[in-house]
Amino acid sequence: MSPEAVVADLRRELIVWLTRKGGAAADVEDVVQDAFLRFHRAGHQLDSPDARPLLFVIARNLQHDRWKAESRESRRRTDDDVHALDAGPRALASEASPADDRLIQRQNLAAAATVIRALPPRCRDAFLLHRFEALTYRQIAARLGVSVSMVEKYVAEALRQLKKSRER
Repeated sequence: MSPEAVVADLRRELIVWLTRKGGAAADVEDVVQDAFLRFHRAGHQLDSPDARPLLFVIARNLQHDRWKAESRESRRRTDDDVHALDAGPRALASEASPADDRLIQRQNLAAAATVIRALPPRCRDAFLLHRFEALTYRQIAARLGVSVSMVEKYVAEALRQLKKSRER
């Protein structure tokens, strides 16, 4: 079989396999291309007996990496609600001078600090560890002795309280 035919067959098999594993069509194409690229860059040959299994392992790992990245991005978008507090009617472009902007920012920061101080202790600790020490939910859960789910609830509650305070 020609090298082009081998590549075409492997590509087709990888696409079917990754699609069955739940990959989106556009992502699957990218993963397959990246798998072949990594395979080639690592110096492997398509005529070797372990080429097919190695390509599948590389593709699987790439797809898992994409899923993890998408999951992190999704969580980050959800967690970044605190940054979205600067959006909305108060954030519209204004004629305010930079000095006025700094005063408004200080007032907003002071209001946020007041809300954070008023949170229940565990909720406040979880929020501060996540936002200011950049710990993962799993690390926070271990430190506080609670489940990851509870940490998620604490952080969500803190964000809700911050958002609620901005709406007043």
